[in-house]
Formats: sequence, C-alpha cells, structure tokens
Amino acid sequence: MLSYTLILTNNTSNHEGKRKTIMICDNEQDVLHLFGLVLASRYNVITVDSGEECIEKYTEETRRGNRIHLILLDYKLGTMWGDSVARKINEYNETNIILISAFDVDHSLITELENGNYISKYVRKPIENEFLTELVTEIVR
Repeated sequence: MLSYTLILTNNTSNHEGKRKTIMICDNEQDVLHLFGLVLASRYNVITVDSGEECIEKYTEETRRGNRIHLILLDYKLGTMWGDSVARKINEYNETNIILISAFDVDHSLITELENGNYISKYVRKPIENEFLTELVTEIVR
C-alpha cells in the first residue's frame, strides 16, 4: 500500500489566534481529499492513509511538541482496525478521536471504546460536509 502524508495549512487564524490541527486517517484517497478540503479553511490538516502511518505521524508530531487536537479515524484500514489505532494513540497521549465507518461496528465495541476514552464519538459514513464541520467544531472548540 502506497502511503502519503498531505499537510494542508492556511495562514488565516481562528478566533483564538492559533489554528488547531486535525489528522484524517482513511485508506480511501477520495475521503482524505474531501475531508481535507472541507476542514482546511479552519484547521491545519494532516492526512494519512494507513493505521501504521497514523500512529507514526501522531508520535512524530507529539515528539516535536505539536498537538493534534482531533483524529478522524476510519475503522477499516486494510491491515489495521481503527480500534487498535485508537488504543495505541491513547497509550501516547489522550486525544479526541472520531471513529468513522461505512460498516456496522459492534455496539459493545463502540461502548467499550467510548467508556475507555479511546474515542470521543462514532459516526457512520457517508458524512455530509456540514455535519462534519459542525461535529469537528463541537469537539475541538
């Protein structure tokens, strides 16, 4: 699997003076591109297309002293599952994660992830752009 990182930034400041950073992890290039475009006007956006790269990029940014305020994390990532990625990220630092899936995910797993503070929210695809923007704004504040 070819992996890449796209970092979208915009010099426009938010109301607090410093833009917050969102990481999008999805193995579908169209989803990465669309979510990135929708969010780049308000946030710094980092996109990755695998669970392994998500963990690697997250730890790299954390070591640099950069905070990732939210991760939009697909559940089915090819070689890794989103719940495994969320658990691994939580070992490094608790961050807000929205788990996203086009498939039904077992309700008990979602409850376990939410109760364990591994994820902030679970959302089913497809996601409308306006809903995505509102949800991200609500969680990132």
